[in-house]
Amino acid sequence: MKTPNTKPVDEALKEHYATKSLSDNQLDQLLTMQEMATESAVEKTVKHLQIIETVTSVGFSRFMPDFRSYQSAFYATAAMLIVCFAVTLSLINQAPLTERIMDEIAYNHKQDMPIEVASNSLDDIRSYLDKLSFPIISSSALGKSNWEFLGGRYCSINGKLAAQLKIKNTKDNSIHTLYQAASEGGIEKKGAARLTKMIDGVGVSIWREKGLLLGLASSP
Repeated sequence: MKTPNTKPVDEALKEHYATKSLSDNQLDQLLTMQEMATESAVEKTVKHLQIIETVTSVGFSRFMPDFRSYQSAFYATAAMLIVCFAVTLSLINQAPLTERIMDEIAYNHKQDMPIEVASNSLDDIRSYLDKLSFPIISSSALGKSNWEFLGGRYCSINGKLAAQLKIKNTKDNSIHTLYQAASEGGIEKKGAARLTKMIDGVGVSIWREKGLLLGLASSP
């Protein structure tokens, strides 16, 4: 079966409208309008497809994760975990505050640093060590008849400025080191028993008195 010959749209329209007695001008105007309508439809279709493409890409971007931001967050979280782990490990391996202070007192005593002010008067020693945040006291734990001040100097206890005093036991003429520092929150509370420990051949005792931390170091 043969396919009938199909005439071009332009010719078909001319033949059709020729039977209607349309003038050439009317026919040309109609063809022009058709072409304009066709072009307009194509343009609308292209614009519509462009809009669909834009909306689709934006829509998917909302649901697709931004892997770059996730990567930055991952590295930041990993760094924080490493720091937290290091701090926790250092705290676990760190000795209690009381033990650290007693070790420091024993170490300072063994250094046997010379006194900066030599005097038997506590007032003179106070006047010289005037940068302390507290007044040096005469401890009631040490009998006045048995102990004599020889002088003092500045030192450091747990990173804070403290007083290092040389005192003599008049009963046996033995020399000891008395430390006075601002009270530490981690030390045993007021009224607790005096703590004594032997550290590297040095006898160390610490206690609280009049709001201060006191430590006495003695060598055999």
